[in-house]
Amino acid sequence: MIILTRSNGIYSSPRIEKYIEYFVLREIDYLVVGWDRVNSNLQREKTVYYRKKSGYNVGGFKAAIDRFKWMFFLFKILFINRKTISVIHAFDLDTAFPACVFKIIFKRKVIVLFDICDWFSATLNNQRKIILCIFKLMEKFTIKHSDEVIICEPERIEQIPYKLNRPELVVPNIPFFSDTNFLYHDNNYKFDNKKITFSYVGGFSKFRMLDELLNVAEKGFINLLIAGYGNSQIEERCRRSALFDNIRYFGKVKYKDGLNIMYNSDIIYAMYSKSNPNHYYAAPNKYYEAMMLGKPILSTKGISLGSKIVMNDIGYIIDESEQALSHFLLNLDESSMTIKGANANNLWKEKFMMYTSNFLNSKYLEIIN
Repeated sequence: MIILTRSNGIYSSPRIEKYIEYFVLREIDYLVVGWDRVNSNLQREKTVYYRKKSGYNVGGFKAAIDRFKWMFFLFKILFINRKTISVIHAFDLDTAFPACVFKIIFKRKVIVLFDICDWFSATLNNQRKIILCIFKLMEKFTIKHSDEVIICEPERIEQIPYKLNRPELVVPNIPFFSDTNFLYHDNNYKFDNKKITFSYVGGFSKFRMLDELLNVAEKGFINLLIAGYGNSQIEERCRRSALFDNIRYFGKVKYKDGLNIMYNSDIIYAMYSKSNPNHYYAAPNKYYEAMMLGKPILSTKGISLGSKIVMNDIGYIIDESEQALSHFLLNLDESSMTIKGANANNLWKEKFMMYTSNFLNSKYLEIIN
C-alpha cells in the first residue's frame, strides 16, 4: 500500500490530486493522511484526517507544538498500517520526517519519497532561532534518510544545503487529467460589463498582494473572481468585497471548480513577495494551469517565475505595489492578452501536456513497484 500525506485538508491540493487520480486509474492500493485544520469534518474516500484545529500561515511555539502533535498522529497511522505499507509519499518536512523516523525505528523496507513543496526553514525564516534550529536538524535528518527527493522546479535545489543520496527528481506542478470536459464557459462567472476579469484561486496570505488586488477591484478597475482560504482577515475582506457588483468570492473550492473559475477569467493573478525566501523560488500551479487554460498570467518582477514568464512571453510581471498594479491596468491592452494566452497554450501542448503522464508511467511506476 502507498501512503500519501500532507499537513492540509487534501481538498484542493493539485500536487497530490494527480497521484490520487493516477492510483485510481491504475487500481493501486493507497491511503491518504491529511490535516483538517479548521475541524470542518472533511470527508473523502480512502482518507484519514487529523482533526486538531490550527490556523494557516501562523508561527510561534504554539504552532510548532501543533505541528509536532500532527507528526505524532501521522506516526501512529503509519504504525497501525506498518505491515502493509510499501511506499510513503510525504509532502513537506512535517510528513517526511515522521516517515523517516518510522522507517528507521521499525527497520521496515519502506520507500520514503520526500516531496518538497516548500523548503521548511525558509518558510520559518522569521521565527525564533530555537524553532528554526530544530527544523533545520529535522531537514538534515530527513534528506539523509529519504530514498528519493522530489522538487517542483530545477532551481529549487539551490535551497537544499545538504547532499542528497541520489539525484533529485524534478516534478513541476503540472495539472494531470484524463480529460478536461469539466471546463466550460459558465454564465455564473460573467459580469454585466466589458471590464477585464481577473481570477485568483489559492491560499490567502499577506505575501500575495491580495489586499492590493481587492483595492483596485473595489475601485472598479477590473472584475474579480476570487476563491481560496487561509488568512482570516483576507477571508473576511473578500466577504465584504463580494458586495460589489464586479467582485465574486467563492470561498474554499475543489480543484476542478477552481480551474473553471480561472478558465472563465481573462488573466490569472499570481503575485508573490521577494521578502519571503520561498517566494523567490515560487513554482505555483497557476503557471502551468494558465498554460493549460490558454490564459496570460501576472506575477512579480525579480523572482524566478517572473523570468520564465518573460522568456516564454506568456504573461506580465510588475513590482510589488498597488501603484504598479494600477499602472499596469491602465496600460493593459486586450490584443496582447490574446497573444500571450495563445503563447501559453502552445507551450503547454508542445512541452508540458504529457510531462506528468510520462513521469507517472515511467520513473514513478518504477519506484513504487
